[in-house]
Amino acid sequence: MDKFFSLVLSGGVSGAVYSLLAIGLVLNYQTARIFNFGHGATAFSTAFLFYQLNTGLGWSKWAALVVTVFLFAPLAGLLWDRLVFRRLAGAGEAATTVASVGILITMPALVQWFCDVLRGTFGVGFVDTSTAYVVPGIGPNPPRNFRVTSGLVISSNQLIALVVALVAFVGLWLLLRFTALGLRMRAAVDKPELVRLRGTNTNTTSGVAWVLSFFLAGLAGVLAAPLPGTFGLTGDNYTLALFVAATAAVIAGLRSFPIAFLVGLLIGAARNLAEGYVSGQYLGPVGSWIEGVYGLRSSLPYWVLIVALVVVGMERRRRVAGTSSEAAPPPDYLADLPRWRRHLPWVIAGVLLLVYGLFLADSTWRTIVLSGLALAIVFMSFTVVTGLGGMVSLAQSTFVTVAALSAGWAVGHGWPFLLALLLGVAAATAIGVVVALPALRLGGVALTLATLALALLGFSVLFNIAGFTNGTDGWRLAFPAVGSLDFADERVMVVVLFVLVLAVAGVVGNLERSAAGRAMAAVRSSAPGAAASGVPLGLTKLTIFGVSAALAGFGGVLLACVQGTARGFSWPPIMGFLWLATVVIFGVRRPHGAIVAGLVSVALPRVISHGLHLGSVGWDGTDSPVVAQILFGLGAIGLAQQPEGTLASVSGLRHRRRLAARPAAEVPAPRQASDLAASPGTRPVAAAASPALAAPAGGPAGAAASSSSASAASPLLELRGVRAGYGEVEVLHGLDLAVTSGGVLALLGANGAGKSTLCRTVAGLTSCGAGKVLFRGEDVTAAPAHERSRLGIVLVPESRGIFPSLTVEENLQLWLREQSLRDGVYDRFPNLAARRGVEAGNLSGGEQQMLSLAPFIARPPALLLADEPTLGLSVKVAGEVLAALRVLRDEGTTLILVEEKAQEVLTLADEVGALSLGRLQWLRAAADLDPDELTSAYLGGAATV
Repeated sequence: MDKFFSLVLSGGVSGAVYSLLAIGLVLNYQTARIFNFGHGATAFSTAFLFYQLNTGLGWSKWAALVVTVFLFAPLAGLLWDRLVFRRLAGAGEAATTVASVGILITMPALVQWFCDVLRGTFGVGFVDTSTAYVVPGIGPNPPRNFRVTSGLVISSNQLIALVVALVAFVGLWLLLRFTALGLRMRAAVDKPELVRLRGTNTNTTSGVAWVLSFFLAGLAGVLAAPLPGTFGLTGDNYTLALFVAATAAVIAGLRSFPIAFLVGLLIGAARNLAEGYVSGQYLGPVGSWIEGVYGLRSSLPYWVLIVALVVVGMERRRRVAGTSSEAAPPPDYLADLPRWRRHLPWVIAGVLLLVYGLFLADSTWRTIVLSGLALAIVFMSFTVVTGLGGMVSLAQSTFVTVAALSAGWAVGHGWPFLLALLLGVAAATAIGVVVALPALRLGGVALTLATLALALLGFSVLFNIAGFTNGTDGWRLAFPAVGSLDFADERVMVVVLFVLVLAVAGVVGNLERSAAGRAMAAVRSSAPGAAASGVPLGLTKLTIFGVSAALAGFGGVLLACVQGTARGFSWPPIMGFLWLATVVIFGVRRPHGAIVAGLVSVALPRVISHGLHLGSVGWDGTDSPVVAQILFGLGAIGLAQQPEGTLASVSGLRHRRRLAARPAAEVPAPRQASDLAASPGTRPVAAAASPALAAPAGGPAGAAASSSSASAASPLLELRGVRAGYGEVEVLHGLDLAVTSGGVLALLGANGAGKSTLCRTVAGLTSCGAGKVLFRGEDVTAAPAHERSRLGIVLVPESRGIFPSLTVEENLQLWLREQSLRDGVYDRFPNLAARRGVEAGNLSGGEQQMLSLAPFIARPPALLLADEPTLGLSVKVAGEVLAALRVLRDEGTTLILVEEKAQEVLTLADEVGALSLGRLQWLRAAADLDPDELTSAYLGGAATV
């Protein structure tokens, strides 16, 4: 029994570290929708710096703790947020994953490089950590031991780790549950745009979240470093700890901090118990078999992670293929060029590479070219699964290893090379289909974690089977000779691999344009929509992973042939991170980016270590292993500027230069919303009105002049020539509008008329491409949404202005800080009072709409925009909503009511305007409105008022 409690206690200590990392992961995901794969690297970097300050420079442990955990780690979080993550808001999952991988690779490299430079150049007393077998913690040194029972002993380091982890968790939970900052952070998770409309700067809440998560990671690192046999100062240990912590975070649904913390403790204990009891002594033959398979017992967290992902289903309520940001294709910056101009630079680059590889390169650089070409084929597998399929896979290194080992095994057993190659590709494809099985249920980060868990299982178990890997020697693998043609000759290999790369690029390009490729793109854009169109979701996802795995396996066999050997440890799972990151940085959407990424990823380390000279100009290189990692971090920062990659950034720059060089008459006008119906890959927009609806002479300004409300008084809100839209699609086309204070303006229009875009533009959610927005005579065109809210501009959006996971009381608190004001709301709306502790998402539609309006009745803003306030409501509830709007009008609030239907708002409006295709067709006093004219001009005779 003492053994059991000892294993549970020591495992619980490790579990406390996992728990701290897990709640940090949950915090990041809940506030930024980013799973931070660099969380463990932050822990290691902080622990490393703490050791150098405390042991190397002799600082007191408290001074070192303050500098590292309370300054260094939070500051790093703030910098990464400002430089990278904040600029990636709305980007695809591949870009955000690579940004977090940038932390994984760059932070340890920067810290170690900084210490090495100070030690080697300036003589600072930092020490070599390669022999740091005993790492001091924040407790006594040497640690004290406390005997609980005769066989149960706990050290001071273990006790401190447990207590500090518990205190940190409780403090974070209290912050999020019982403070105004925590409430705003939780609201930002529900609806980031809506919380900005309520006056909260989401950049601030996101920055605080990153600071807190980096603080937790740094604290976990310092606590973990002195734990015996677990962490130390080895970066890989912290990365593996992150994967264990990910299991706890997933079981918590990436939502619940208490569950994540508790599961982290339990996993730590369970892992120790598995190591201690899963053996032949306790479980008989089954235990002996498990004990005999290297890595099977230690892989328990990865099995738990896979099961948790499938059973718990952290993405149940989210889309299962890609994200909305990934649904839109990137802009084609070469569309204005003829076909030959688009391909000419690549033809020239290919010819130069071929000439260099055949005639100019020495043996070393020819091998680099060969490795880069083989790796380019592997990288094109990312183009299929991520660029086309919209799913991030971290198992590509597993496909490469499986194919190479399978082909090596076949050749080693006398198989012909071609059959061995086919076996390797088939084995990789089969593993790819197995990895894809979670994709039938999962999507987003859950699928990414599932592929990582399967990759870790393969590396820790499958690739340690001696009969499959041939031990540490691996399998000899080389290109064969066919008659007088020796494919193992380097120059012949250059030609063969060059042709194969072109062929694979052609296959991938044709796949994008094929029916199967269109099905993949449809699944990526919207799985429910694709299914409704008859696309078989399961088969399509299996096809994506199968094709991707086949390409990775094919490239893996070629890569092993270039290197001459296939080994089980040549391409560990961490390599999958690096490969994905490299491809995304250059461009994952097109095969060109994969080819460049493959060549650069092999050539760059050689250039860094040995230098490069061009005539009298050059660089001698460096033996520091961290320079390449630092450069990668800079690439991740650059990715924040252009999520589509470096090649897209270059193409975009050249596109802008071409436009600038053209005469103004030749520059294409922005696409208008009416063009969407004819644009492939975009959502059709219904016509806003019949052809008979034409602007009156003189345009909207002339119509406004005939309105009875046009007066010399300064308008409360004024739009002057506003043009706005989404990307290259312009929705509002030079719109002019003036709204006087205290009135009610009803803006009518059919679906697609631009009503919601107008509301978003006034509220600050959509930027103006041209024109001005003035409020009380002040230009607020550049003001963000939260600042406009504080000025008195409030928007109640179409999809209910409530935060579903917050209670009724918490929803009110975001706008009404005083309890007396909230009590006034409950007096006015008894239904809300009876359900004040209920999550708003569980209210009826009418109650949700009343909750969205109630705070502003208690504290009226200067201007309220209500977008479709009666949408989806019964006649009775719609009447109650209109009554609430009348109360707001009587309180002096200016109202802009945007409706597709006229009947509900005409009795309330002072003025009525008609929008059609992004233009204000007319604006008249409600009293002067002719119902027949409204029917014929706006409703086309389809309805009566």
